[in-house]
Amino acid sequence: MAKIACFVEKYNFLDPREAKALQKFKQTAEDMGHVFNFLFKPDISEIPLYNAVFIRATTDPLYTAYVVSKTAWEMGIRVVDDPKSIQVCGNKIHLYSLFEKHNIPRIPTIFLAKEEFHHKQIAEVFEALGKPVVLKAPYTSFSKYVERVACETSFRDVARRFFRRSDMLIAQKFMPTSFDWRVGVLNAKVLYVCKYTMRKGKWKHGAKLRGKSKFIWGRSITLKKERAPAKFKETALKACRIIGNGLYGVDIKEINGDYLVVEVNDNPSIYAGYEDLRDEDVYEKIITYLVN
Repeated sequence: MAKIACFVEKYNFLDPREAKALQKFKQTAEDMGHVFNFLFKPDISEIPLYNAVFIRATTDPLYTAYVVSKTAWEMGIRVVDDPKSIQVCGNKIHLYSLFEKHNIPRIPTIFLAKEEFHHKQIAEVFEALGKPVVLKAPYTSFSKYVERVACETSFRDVARRFFRRSDMLIAQKFMPTSFDWRVGVLNAKVLYVCKYTMRKGKWKHGAKLRGKSKFIWGRSITLKKERAPAKFKETALKACRIIGNGLYGVDIKEINGDYLVVEVNDNPSIYAGYEDLRDEDVYEKIITYLVN
């Protein structure tokens, strides 16, 4: 029997799909003979009492979840997500540099430095990547701080806003598709496969309606992982190998039969009735990984 702590925040229980998935993790662990307790911020001092820590709250090197991860890791406790994965996946500059170094098929990308940002550089980006381009801040999640620009004015406006968050930005070739593949990977094995679709008239899975502050999302279509193309799955696994053996969500675009990695996310979404729809053993596999 193992004792598993699942670090969460109150917002994790606001979406009934996520709340149900969290309860499925707890029920699965207990059915396997383990103890599974939800841990909140006031409970961090209890981490040494556990054999494993599973983080479901949003990870970021500046957030409490990272402190939980680093604390568990330094104590030799199995933790998902581990601090290295959080650091690499949370910093897109670092992540895309690793893609380039290890020859991961990827979207054409250019890095922009704040102190070198000028009119000529904007022109060079448009010449290299075409119009429009996608600008990203290095630290993004849930489609935030990812915007499309098609002229110098919009490029400057978005870049100035994003440069308030970081001294470096990312410009990528705009490659519109009706969906992005999402591959869940655990311990160098494919865990689940989904299609995250774009809403009509939108170019990314999560977007704001005009005049609204709330994000809306496209549909999630789940496939049996065995039915996904072998080349596609190998691309996802190759991207994860350069980071670690933890739990990841790989976003991939399919362009003319080629598979290009958009990014690798630590702490991927797992919602009941979505990512688990075709492969219900995701809960058991994650619990087994945590305790072994």
